Amino acid sequence: MLALVDNLLSILQGAALIKNTRIVSYDETPAGQLEVKIRCRLPESYQFQVWLHQEMTSLDYAYQLFTSIPLLRWDNAPHYPSMSTSPHHFHDEHNRVSESPLTGKPSIDLIWVLAEVETWLKSKGVSVP
Repeated sequence: MLALVDNLLSILQGAALIKNTRIVSYDETPAGQLEVKIRCRLPESYQFQVWLHQEMTSLDYAYQLFTSIPLLRWDNAPHYPSMSTSPHHFHDEHNRVSESPLTGKPSIDLIWVLAEVETWLKSKGVSVP
């Protein structure tokens, strides 16, 4: 398995708010393309997902906190070109879109996203270990 995926799994498994982690889909080609989806169970009915699609010169990502509906989402789909952080952006629980500090470096971004998810969960009264 690609070192990037191993690193992300290590970060997720080391996070206190993550109850368990599983790879939902994984496809790696000899040409260096990768697509991976990782899902995690969190306290109560919350789930967290990491999706990456990497090619030789690009990396698309999406991080999402959800229950039966999306709650918080960070991604770099090029939907908001006028945003100062484009293509990086954030969707809040009301689907309002705003700037995102993410950079497209998953090993760094994931740590930041998990801290934001934990803060959000605590603000909703969720007990986080």
